[in-house]
Amino acid sequence: MVKFFSKWWNEINKFNFIIILSIITIGLILSYSINKDFTFFNKHLLYSTSAIILMIIISSMDIKSLRRLSLVGLIIFTILLISILLLDYEIKGSKRWIKISNISIQPSEFIKPFFLMLSAWCLCKGIEGKKIYLNILFFSFFVLVGLIILQPDFGMTFLLSASFFCQLFIAGLSILLVTVFFIMLLALSVTSYYVFDHVNKRINDFFDPSADRYQIDLSLKAFKSGGFFGKGPGQGVLKEKIPDANTDFIFAVAGEELGFIFCSLIILLILILIIRFLLQLLKYKEPYVIIAIVGLISSYGLQSLINIFSTLGIIPTKGMTLPFISYGGSSMISSSILFGFLLSLTKQSNEK
Repeated sequence: MVKFFSKWWNEINKFNFIIILSIITIGLILSYSINKDFTFFNKHLLYSTSAIILMIIISSMDIKSLRRLSLVGLIIFTILLISILLLDYEIKGSKRWIKISNISIQPSEFIKPFFLMLSAWCLCKGIEGKKIYLNILFFSFFVLVGLIILQPDFGMTFLLSASFFCQLFIAGLSILLVTVFFIMLLALSVTSYYVFDHVNKRINDFFDPSADRYQIDLSLKAFKSGGFFGKGPGQGVLKEKIPDANTDFIFAVAGEELGFIFCSLIILLILILIIRFLLQLLKYKEPYVIIAIVGLISSYGLQSLINIFSTLGIIPTKGMTLPFISYGGSSMISSSILFGFLLSLTKQSNEK
């Protein structure tokens, strides 16, 4: 065991791992702040500990093992995605979760890292001239997007599509193909506006000054109430009124209780993590590693951006968690898988 950890510690990017641990710690602090009887904190601590262990295990794997894990994971969670549509288990009008015993799992959260790892491999094969891999890739993508839309979950659909678009762009595929995909992404967004009532309502309410924006108004009020230094952990009062304060609007809780300076620190840590992984691309020549890193870090960056911007009222609400900080097992474990992949791909042994 000691030999395993010693080898793992010497190969991974230590600074990136420490930043990840810092972000997880912030999530634990906020979970304690939300509920002082340790209800959320104990579960969040369990999720966080499991996530760290899983991240260490995955980051110790070689690239070939990562691809195998991704294939198995994608198959399992695609089956669960299909199962969701057949089951009568809804939360807030959406079929995004499947309940196994007392545990609720959101399969679409896990689809992201597994798909982006495999899409990078298929794109590399396509670049080598094996077009069958591109056909399989695009077919799989549209099947997954279709299943997620049917839940319905436009936010996750957009996130997966945008991350995949980043991979297509960096892979250097023909401008025509990338442009067609971009147009299809825009068409999907427009179609969702007219087809899904909740998407239509959120966008209309966002642009209508007279609309009821209860959640956003409380969120902005929380930031104003916290000021520069915040009221202190557990001292906020608006978290009791904000719907989904422990998940989608956790950043608002941070604003009220920890203040503007601490919120700026959270954003800074996220930006540093993203920039450091992107700068590491300069060390690699292997196309698969580059394309995979771009897709994975794009997914993390976009999800963080969407959550923070939604909380600040800059964009319509999307119902999306802040990775490693929001409460929730599916979000925490899927984030650990994503960063386990990233830490493995950026190991010193992969540098060429």
